[in-house]
Amino acid sequence: MTAGPYQTTLLLSTAILHNICGHTSVTINVASFLHHQLPISKRNPTFRKLRQISHRCSCLNENRDTDDATSNDGFWRQPSSLLKSCLSSLPPKEILDQIRSQPYKGGFEPVSDFIQPQALKIIYGSIPKDLVGTLAVNGSGRIRIGSRMLGHWFDGDGYLTTLSFDGRKNQATVFGKYVRTARFVAQEMQEKRGAGFHSELHRSEEYKPPLAFSGAWTKAGRGRFYENIVEIPQNPSNTAVMWLPSLTDSKTGHAPSKPRLFALCEGGHPIEVDPITLDVLHGEQPFESSPSSTNVHSVSSFFSAHYSADLKENTIYNHGYILNLFASPSINLMKLSPEGHLLQQKKCDMPYNTFVHDSTISKTFVVYIVCPYLIPSGLDLIPFVVGQQPLGGLMKWRGGHHSHDTDRYFSYLHIHDKKDLSLKHRIQIPHPMSVFHLVDAFEEEKDDLVYLKVRMAELASNNPPCNRPLLEEQFANQYAVPTGTRLHSTLKEYTFVIQHDDTGAGRFLACRNIYCNSGDSIPCDYPIINTVGGTVRVRYTWVNTIAARAIGRPQSDWFDAVQKVDMENGGLSSPPVTFGEDVYCGPPLFIAKDKLHPHPHNNSRTQHFGEDEGYIVVVLYLSKEHRSDVAILDAQSMEILCRMELGCHLTYSFHGEFLPGFVAIQ
Repeated sequence: MTAGPYQTTLLLSTAILHNICGHTSVTINVASFLHHQLPISKRNPTFRKLRQISHRCSCLNENRDTDDATSNDGFWRQPSSLLKSCLSSLPPKEILDQIRSQPYKGGFEPVSDFIQPQALKIIYGSIPKDLVGTLAVNGSGRIRIGSRMLGHWFDGDGYLTTLSFDGRKNQATVFGKYVRTARFVAQEMQEKRGAGFHSELHRSEEYKPPLAFSGAWTKAGRGRFYENIVEIPQNPSNTAVMWLPSLTDSKTGHAPSKPRLFALCEGGHPIEVDPITLDVLHGEQPFESSPSSTNVHSVSSFFSAHYSADLKENTIYNHGYILNLFASPSINLMKLSPEGHLLQQKKCDMPYNTFVHDSTISKTFVVYIVCPYLIPSGLDLIPFVVGQQPLGGLMKWRGGHHSHDTDRYFSYLHIHDKKDLSLKHRIQIPHPMSVFHLVDAFEEEKDDLVYLKVRMAELASNNPPCNRPLLEEQFANQYAVPTGTRLHSTLKEYTFVIQHDDTGAGRFLACRNIYCNSGDSIPCDYPIINTVGGTVRVRYTWVNTIAARAIGRPQSDWFDAVQKVDMENGGLSSPPVTFGEDVYCGPPLFIAKDKLHPHPHNNSRTQHFGEDEGYIVVVLYLSKEHRSDVAILDAQSMEILCRMELGCHLTYSFHGEFLPGFVAIQ
């Protein structure tokens, strides 16, 4: 990378200071100050040049480190004095030691807002010419503020990233910013009033600020009970995104040129942001029915991060948690227009109080799994109300650990009719299970029966077979997970039999593992497919996986590969695709060819391309350099078509969505 004016100034200043002063501490301290005048996107490449200049002073022992870093040791092996010069927040010693032990954990480190968009540098191949559009991704941008840990991975502040591709020009641009939720703004203002927003204290490992908000798993203030009495958890807006078309202005009759972008989290309402600047346009607002409706209604629940778009019906289905901890448990099913107007909603009873993370649709049904990870209610809420425990700390796994446990709650499949959203079937599943992500649901009719097949990524563990409490413990502190203990999911297919009539009769029939070419189930998550709700069953899914287990490399605890899985014939699945030593992967994001080439007279999915024709985009974390790359793969062959370099790192994200044709950053 050629040094620009910012980098040139820093490098020359550093070299001159070192030659004049001959004193490493002066050199590093002044260089650190100059370094932090750079845009965040330019810091890490510049720092690598800085380290080369100052390498002969690496014996510096101003801080706690005793190891001498060399240029080949990797980013995290440098002395803390050097790390501090290129990190917005130096990890406390305990976390730094954990990252050095397992470098993938550096991908959980806090990110910073981009000052301006950054052009991605192509280092291999080229961007496909028909790949034109913007991919928006959401995730937890920080799970610690200074040395103050937030209580859960899902409690991290939402961070949006847009990747704008223009294959016609062979150009791509990245931009990122925290979602300015009410809680984020409150914390930002509190820090400004405290030690000073640009104070060195904010970047030191001793910085442990009180929190101006509470999360579902995180206590406000310094965690004292009197700071958390009746403290309602606030929405981090960190899970997924949703693109919607622009709305026609009722006064002018014109539609804005920009589409609408929303940040989603199942613990709140959508937040609309500007798709170019990522500034918040509207705080949390539930979707409403069309203004032209006789009676305008709004969504009467939270809005889950996992919605399903029915391309044939041209409607959107979703569900939401109803926040009423003292009433009987219930869930809200909803149907929206393509513009996001509420068409229909229906409240339905739940067997117990719990979140439902994901749902999917088949030809005639909306389905989801109900897992017994219970939200407290009634008198069980007292420790939360009086500030002793965060709400998430009182959630309990009540599924037992074995099928013969007598006091366990059961898991269920809920099946709703797409026409009126009513709950048609509640089918008990015979063994304890925990599921975050569904793949799809498909109906097969035979005689007077419907065979409903639901595929999913189900939590897998050996002893006990469903160890959700351990998973929650790991999510509570991603840095502290011991080597070799991290839990993952595997792909499963469940078959249920239901009656055609309205009796509600249905039963569990079978469960099978979905194997890959290795002849075994693979650790995986974030399954993504081409489409849902169709009359033709999908065959392929793309997942994160751990290649080390499949190809005999040293054990890895985090996803370091992506894989195309043939769910009909596992032997035809692709091998895991890796991206280099100590390189880890975010979730794969599928961009279908038929989205890039819509029918000229019909914008709906046309199927003139094959199901697996398209592209996979994945964000990579290079732990030795503490930065990210973006890779584009041919979804059919899994060949790497293009790889692009960022000058900074992006945290591991959750979910994203691609909008064809709209290039947010030119």
